[in-house]
Amino acid sequence: MASPYYQDEYAIIELDASIPCIQVTLNGIPRFSEHYQLVQIKRLELMRRERANFPKLQMLTDSRTAGPVLDEDVRYFKSHVLPAMAEAGIHYLAIVMPSNKFAQLTIREMTEDSEKVYVRYFDVLEEAKQWLKEMSA
Repeated sequence: MASPYYQDEYAIIELDASIPCIQVTLNGIPRFSEHYQLVQIKRLELMRRERANFPKLQMLTDSRTAGPVLDEDVRYFKSHVLPAMAEAGIHYLAIVMPSNKFAQLTIREMTEDSEKVYVRYFDVLEEAKQWLKEMSA
């Protein structure tokens, strides 16, 4: 992969042109809600920048080492991030799930009502990548 578009102690955001997808790798918890929102804004910035180069661009979130987020972050993702993905023509979001059950519930709550972006959950990163490649073929 290329150098990250954005990186801090919570998130790495990068383009994986081999799929193609925007990959977000999360670790731990964001410092506060504004930090969570910043990470999501950076994800959407990269998505918008690369969409013209990759018409079949998709999304991948690696949450294996992520912790839960606040209710306001769940609302933000549902009301801002998912609609922005759909508006940009993103059809698929693969999420590699954490082992933490509470974090799993939070992720499912964030994505359960997604109508325009199909969300699928995985335990293994390579399986998520393979699925996105198949969906983009």
